[in-house]
Amino acid sequence: MVTSGAGDAGALASGLRREVTGVGLRALAAKLLHVAICDPSRMADVYDNAANGWLNGPVFAPNFRGATALAPSDDFWRTLWDVMDVPAASRQRVAFAEEIMRLAGLLSPELNVRAAAAARDVRGVGSAASSGLPTRPFDPDRLAAYPPSTLGGMLRLEMAARGRTGEIAGADELGLADLPAPLDYTNARALQCHLIWAVVGGYSAGQLDDIALAAFQMGQFRHPFSALVVGLTVMTIAIDRPQGLELVLDSIFKGWMHGRETPLLLGVDWEGLMGLQLEAVRDRLHVRAFESPMAAALRKWSEGRGPAN
Repeated sequence: MVTSGAGDAGALASGLRREVTGVGLRALAAKLLHVAICDPSRMADVYDNAANGWLNGPVFAPNFRGATALAPSDDFWRTLWDVMDVPAASRQRVAFAEEIMRLAGLLSPELNVRAAAAARDVRGVGSAASSGLPTRPFDPDRLAAYPPSTLGGMLRLEMAARGRTGEIAGADELGLADLPAPLDYTNARALQCHLIWAVVGGYSAGQLDDIALAAFQMGQFRHPFSALVVGLTVMTIAIDRPQGLELVLDSIFKGWMHGRETPLLLGVDWEGLMGLQLEAVRDRLHVRAFESPMAAALRKWSEGRGPAN
């Protein structure tokens, strides 16, 4: 199912909204993994339709599949099932991210070519990438000069809270400069700007907001690593069937739509905005804060109107 990419993402998501079934979850997981590891050119088509189906919007017939899908290797599948065999309770966030990076290394090099083409199709990506690969990190010591209520101050607090130093971690080791343009730029920029997008976009450090932010990055510039993270997340809930899995899907599809509706943030000159209040930054960039499904569920729980799973 992953390799073929068959099925209607909108109908699948709409059906799951009415009733969550194991078959529906597995089919949706296969569809989302298909665009992550077989045919990234279909990412917008699949996610737009799935998000509309889940959020009660208009669904449409899937677009014609063009290029032949790339079939993942046997090594990829063996490694994937080794990762999935680890009990959900034992999966640590950092270790899981490292496993996903190992999986990405087992995919066909042709996938990068297709992912780069998908990113080039997004308006503004080529212009942003023309500035060259980012090399200077956000310096926490320099950010200390900004009051806590400013973007620079809030970014520094976010770095401290998440144990991050603002470096473009692992850019050389990951061989980002060797990727086809503009994938080299978008991946490096994602490593550099992940936390500032979280601050400006209104994404908390919680795991559900993390997965929503990954979907936001996909909606913004078709980030392939985020697509793999999201696809494996849906595969995980299809296998484990945890309580509150609807919140996971809600976070993914609302994050995707948020990314699609937000002006492209990829090439923003953040250094010139660090001294502004957060709301002033959002006004200038025309960004509305993410309406987190997890935050809404917690408010509902605290008001005694129902459980937050």
